[in-house]
Amino acid sequence: MTPKPFHIVLTTIRVPDVLDSYLDNIRQYGHLDEVKVWVIGDRKTPATAGDCAGRLTRQGLETVFMDPGDQEKWGKRCADFCRRLPVNNETRRNIGYLRALEEGCRTLIAVDDDNFPTDSDFIAGHGETGGPARGRALTSAAGFYNVCDHLNLDRAGRVYPRGYPFLLRNGSIPEVTLTDLADGAGYGITMGLWTGSPDLDAVTWLNGPVTSLAYTGANRYVLAHDTWIPVSGQNVSVARDLIPAYCCIPMGWPVPGGNIQRYGDVWGGYFLQAVIDRTPYHVAFGRPVVDHRRNRHCYLDDLRHEYWGMMLTDWLVGLLKSEFHPAASGIPDRTMELAGFLADNAVARMPEWCPDELKAFLRQTADNLSAWVSACRRLS
Repeated sequence: MTPKPFHIVLTTIRVPDVLDSYLDNIRQYGHLDEVKVWVIGDRKTPATAGDCAGRLTRQGLETVFMDPGDQEKWGKRCADFCRRLPVNNETRRNIGYLRALEEGCRTLIAVDDDNFPTDSDFIAGHGETGGPARGRALTSAAGFYNVCDHLNLDRAGRVYPRGYPFLLRNGSIPEVTLTDLADGAGYGITMGLWTGSPDLDAVTWLNGPVTSLAYTGANRYVLAHDTWIPVSGQNVSVARDLIPAYCCIPMGWPVPGGNIQRYGDVWGGYFLQAVIDRTPYHVAFGRPVVDHRRNRHCYLDDLRHEYWGMMLTDWLVGLLKSEFHPAASGIPDRTMELAGFLADNAVARMPEWCPDELKAFLRQTADNLSAWVSACRRLS
C-alpha cells in the first residue's frame, strides 16, 4: 500500500472531538486519501478516545489512537528514546512523530487539541512543506521576527509569541530586508498562525486576555537562515527529511520551583533552525490559519512552569547563533553535532545564576537529541 503523504499528530487528555472539524475540512477539499492521524493519549485520556478514532476511520479519515499501553509496547522499538518521555506530558507527541516517520509520511503535521481549522484548505496550506520555496527570504536586523505583528488584535500594543527573546521585546520594529533565495531552496518547515488565542507566554496572559481577530499577512513568508522565530507546535508542518532535527524536547525535569515545562516545541524549533543553517531548507510562516479555542489555563501555574525556559532561552539562542556552525552534510549528523555542542560547550558556559538542576537538564537534553536521532535512523 502506498504511504499516505500527510500525517497529523496530536496529543490529548480528552476525547479528540476536534478531529471532526479536520474531517470536514479534509473531506471538503478532497484529501481523505492523503491523510493519516495519530492521536497520542496519556493516563488522563478517556478510553472513549479510541472509539472516536474508530468512528473517524469509518468516516474516511484514518485515525489511530495510541493509549499508554500501546505506546509502551511500540516504544520498545526505540526504548532508549521513548523511556525519556514523561507521562501526562505533551512531549509524548514524539511517539506520533516516530510512527509517522516509520509509516512513510512525506509531511509531518502537528496540531494541538484546541486548534480548529478555518474555512481554507488546511492540508493544502501545509502541502508546500518539503517543496521548492518561492519568492524572497525575509531578514530582520534583530535576527528574530515577531510573527504576531501580522495579527489583528483586539487591544493596542505589540505582543510577542511564546519563546521570543525577552531582550528584544522593546516595542520597536526592526528593519526588514528581502534577499533572493538560493537555487534549490525549499520549505523545510511551515508554521501556521492563529485566530482566537495567539500562542503567547504566561507573562503576557497575566496582563489580560488577548484575542487575534484575523491574520493580516501574506499566505506565506519565508525566512533567511539568519532570522529565527519561536516555532509553536500548535499548527506546524515539517518535511520528512527534517524530522531527525525536529524533536519536541522532553520536558518535566525537576528544577527549583517545580518542573520545567512548555518549552519543548520552542526549543525543538530553535534547535532545528540551528541545524538547517546553510542548507537548502528554510522556515516559513503564515497560512494555514487555525482558530485557537484555548483550553482552560491557570496562568500562574503556566508562569511557574515556563520560568526557567524564559530565563534560559535568550542565552541559549544567542549561543547557538554565534557559535554553533554545523559542518556535516546530512540532517541526522548535523543534529548529532548539535547534541555534542550542547553537552561539550553549552553546559560549561551556562550563566552563573543557573542552578545545577538546569545544567543537568541541558546534559539530558543533549542525550535526548542523540537518542532521538538514533530512533529516527532506525525507523526511516
